[in-house]
Amino acid sequence: MRKKFFLGICILLGINTIAYSLNNNKQTIEIKKVAQGPKIDGILDDDIWVNAPVAKDFIQFEPYNGYAPSLPTEVKILYDNHAIYFGAIMYDNHPDSIIKDLGVRDDYTSLNSDLFTVYINTFNDGVNASEFMVSASGIQSDVKHNGNSEDRNWDAVWESKVNITEKGWMVEMMIPYSALRFSQKENQTWGVHFMRHIRRYREWSSWNFIDNQIQGKINQMGEMSGIKDIEPPLRLSVTPYVSAYLEKNDEIDKWGNNFNAGMDLKWGINQSFTLDMILIPDFGQVQSDDEILNISPYEVQYDEKRQFFTEGTELFSKGNIFYSRRIGGKPKNAYDVYDHLDSNQVVASNPLETNLINATKISGRTKGGLGIGFFNAMTGAVEAEIKDTISEEVSHYRTQGFTNYNMIVLDQTLKNNSFISLANTNVLHAEENYNANVTATEFRIMNKENSYQIAGSGAVSQHYTDSTTLGHKYNIEVAKISGRFMFELQHFIESDTYDPNDMGYIQQNNEATWDAEFQYNIKEPFWRLLEWNNEISFYYTSLYKPREYSSFNINARIHATFRNHLSVGFYGEVKPFKRYDFFEPRVDGWKLELPRNMYFQSWISTDYRKKFAIDLSGDYWKSMDDNQWGYDYSIQPRVRMNDKWILVYGVSFENNFNTYGYVDNYADNTGNDVIVMGNRDRTTLVNTFNSSYIFSNKASLSFRMRHYWSRVEYTDFHQLLSDGALSPSIGYDSYSTSENLNYNAFTIDMKYLWRFAPGSELSLVWKNAIYTNDNNLVNSFVDNLENTFAASQINSISLKILYYLDYQYLMKN
Repeated sequence: MRKKFFLGICILLGINTIAYSLNNNKQTIEIKKVAQGPKIDGILDDDIWVNAPVAKDFIQFEPYNGYAPSLPTEVKILYDNHAIYFGAIMYDNHPDSIIKDLGVRDDYTSLNSDLFTVYINTFNDGVNASEFMVSASGIQSDVKHNGNSEDRNWDAVWESKVNITEKGWMVEMMIPYSALRFSQKENQTWGVHFMRHIRRYREWSSWNFIDNQIQGKINQMGEMSGIKDIEPPLRLSVTPYVSAYLEKNDEIDKWGNNFNAGMDLKWGINQSFTLDMILIPDFGQVQSDDEILNISPYEVQYDEKRQFFTEGTELFSKGNIFYSRRIGGKPKNAYDVYDHLDSNQVVASNPLETNLINATKISGRTKGGLGIGFFNAMTGAVEAEIKDTISEEVSHYRTQGFTNYNMIVLDQTLKNNSFISLANTNVLHAEENYNANVTATEFRIMNKENSYQIAGSGAVSQHYTDSTTLGHKYNIEVAKISGRFMFELQHFIESDTYDPNDMGYIQQNNEATWDAEFQYNIKEPFWRLLEWNNEISFYYTSLYKPREYSSFNINARIHATFRNHLSVGFYGEVKPFKRYDFFEPRVDGWKLELPRNMYFQSWISTDYRKKFAIDLSGDYWKSMDDNQWGYDYSIQPRVRMNDKWILVYGVSFENNFNTYGYVDNYADNTGNDVIVMGNRDRTTLVNTFNSSYIFSNKASLSFRMRHYWSRVEYTDFHQLLSDGALSPSIGYDSYSTSENLNYNAFTIDMKYLWRFAPGSELSLVWKNAIYTNDNNLVNSFVDNLENTFAASQINSISLKILYYLDYQYLMKN
């Protein structure tokens, strides 16, 4: 036993020694320039490939970090004045075992297929990179990387072809310079990663060794040299679109139609900077939001799904002060109209979105590593319509005037994959004499070994109307980011007047947090495990002003993946002391006392390579001081019918009992605030069904249906006391059932997509939406569903065609 233990220790030490040696020997390759690139057909039989430099001798990244891969890979590289070319040969002794299921472009995280991917860092700064991925079934994916963040919505126009042979599979890729940004240096060295995924083994390997004990891949790249005298052509493209809609709202009871046209223009100002402009945008085919019943004091943050605002925006994430949903979102004074009604007036219509006129982005990076970004958008005025119920006269109330949005970003890369950034946003409501300005900075300083870092951020918000309001925030962090043992110490402050929400998003301000996180992770396979991750963290939170205690949490997380690729996890959270919520009362200076509680969660995920896989999770929480408690569970089975068709069904059920929440507030006879809180039980059931059928690597049909049902039943009411406690019951009849809520959101999104040429597509979309919200509780799921289907609904059928026109292609032909 002792000999075996000693042998195991020696093996682990040997692996770590080899890993250190590999990590300190960066792979380099000198590539050649050709007059004209190869034909992209996936065969690699062009003469120019014969003498092309070859990258080989890959090393496993996972599951056995630092070991030789199961199968060899070779990559050839060439370039000309138009593009850079990659020809990869993935050798395989059993080509009939290559997994090559079809999927949707960019959905690589759930694609069941072998993969080959190229990361290119044209500035070789260890921070930024563009990733181009191709599956064995020919499906493309591309991702923009910036530090630890990813932009999966970025879509470049590039070419690739795949060919399955008796020796394995091959892929040819052409990445035009229009998809890259690089400096104007005469001689350049670019960072590069080549990675291969063998799906049946769940194995990733890379040309340059990636040490899994060091965070990040971009900071562990190899290098391509020999890039010189590039004379890139003019980068200019336009993507005009036309769209047509048929829409029916049951409340109007007739079909309407409209037609739209506009374009997206991209111009390469030089090799490094690109202008991207959208004129008369149309986002009518964007997937429906997963709306929820929000009874919290905080605004819900929804994901951005509009392509212009999701692709190529990595620079604009600096400082965390840009929330693109503000642009074209809800009018600033949407609800003020209800405060300006006479007794005989009603609101006939009140648009919930402003009209986006156009938007422009300019971004790039200089040869000195300075990233520069500029963003501008303009929205038109919006008015609500007021109708007099007696005279039938119609008047208007402006809920938001013309608005101008601007952002400027400077991001300087530094040595050792470090950076420092400065960002500014400005929102101008000229008609209202209102200007909101936020300036932020962000930095990361890493040591030479990339094992420790100091990071931080800070921001100042300014609101100008008749007076000026200033606010600030800052965050400082010290962390060890490599090795088995890692830690992070952090302090975070948001002042009570900090407000970036004109163009950014925060749930709340007036907060001070101290936290410490410790991790111990084993990435090398041992026993029956491929990896084992452990984390424990401590959080202390208070108000910024006044410095009153809010909460203290202790959290622990364990995650393990077995050799059969079954993943399991556990999360626990304990709040051992009473807490105070200063925001739920909705009145400044008040607080709600919350009991001690504990929360536990566990989950399990099976192997997605199988025809049938399932994800399971369950949560339970319990108050230590009273009878508040709750639980939830979710089940998500997925069935792969064949290599083209997949079905995924998800159901989640959540019950919370006897929780406290805000109901009402008013002034009593003496002018003092009276805040009413309620005991409530809440049940939420969510069903989702997703299906996609892939006709080819260019055409697909997707279907998504979601039904969200949440009911809130109040059981008692109390007056909030000045110390945060609740008074004895003030009587259920005081508010009766008028505070109960029964909310439904039912949506369908069905889309046929045909990418008929690079960058060009045709999409046919059907969208259906039903939303109900009332005070009449329904206990039966079937009865509730019947009531939902009986409510008014909105149907939309739309056809949209985009056609990508590249200046160089037009000149050539």
